[in-house]
Amino acid sequence: MVTLSLISVDGLTKHYGRVKALEKASFTVGTGVTGLIGPNGAGKSTLIKIALGLVRPTYGEARVFGLDSRKERSKIMERVGVLHEKPRFPYWVTGREYLEYSAKLKRISDVTGEIKGISEICGLTDFVDRKIGAFSAGMVQRLGLADALIGKPELVILDEPTANLDPLGRHDVLDKIKRLRDEDGMNFLISTHILSELEKVCDNVVILNEGTVLTYGSFDDLLSKHSRRKIMMKVDDPNKFIECLNRRTREKAVVEGDSIVVEVDNATHFIKELNALFRSKAFTLKELRSCSATLEDIFIEALRRKQFD
Repeated sequence: MVTLSLISVDGLTKHYGRVKALEKASFTVGTGVTGLIGPNGAGKSTLIKIALGLVRPTYGEARVFGLDSRKERSKIMERVGVLHEKPRFPYWVTGREYLEYSAKLKRISDVTGEIKGISEICGLTDFVDRKIGAFSAGMVQRLGLADALIGKPELVILDEPTANLDPLGRHDVLDKIKRLRDEDGMNFLISTHILSELEKVCDNVVILNEGTVLTYGSFDDLLSKHSRRKIMMKVDDPNKFIECLNRRTREKAVVEGDSIVVEVDNATHFIKELNALFRSKAFTLKELRSCSATLEDIFIEALRRKQFD
């Protein structure tokens, strides 16, 4: 369990009539970049709104910096930057004018310097003096990110931050988040359903599905707890090899393209069985390597365990 918590949720439940958006969600996360992941409709945005005091839970509580989100919302918002899903801004002002307004609300002394720096970070320098109504969807997203980061808050909550960005833009935004964490010690809660992107930057993970928390913890701990090691190999006769392998081990082997992939619990034992097969000279090994587990592997394994609980 994390001792220094930025966000803690206890028995959080939210019903919209018969729809159960959240059901007894509980977790605690600490500093760094936390990924709040799950498919669309998992309850991620609802959880964020409750944590920010924008929506009242049916039951349970959420705390940010140890502060009650219902009773101490104003204190929380003084220390948090937020990018909501599908941000909207007044189209008749320029990006600079909007950021000036935001900077003054946050009582930033050097408004001009702050906007210059945040525009460079978010890739807005060439567009900040245009009317927001002329922005593309991607530039609106970058403006929302700049608004969340301005003033370098203690915690930045981003709901689908790479939406409307092209692949290069998504990579750039995630790289900036990683740099702000490493160089400035900023903390992030990032909600997304794109698992492959988030695993590049996250320290902690909370996995939601159908309003319930499947699992949470540090990325490294979850890798060892919820995902099995994958062994990939190439042999001269894949189908015959799988038949022989199935007679020697319990691991499930599948053919993916021209390779055989096996998920193993005990890699040492499995490699011994492989060596025995290859020593028989019935097969020729062309390639053998261990595949790194991914966030998708963690999610699938957590979902599988939940179904069999």
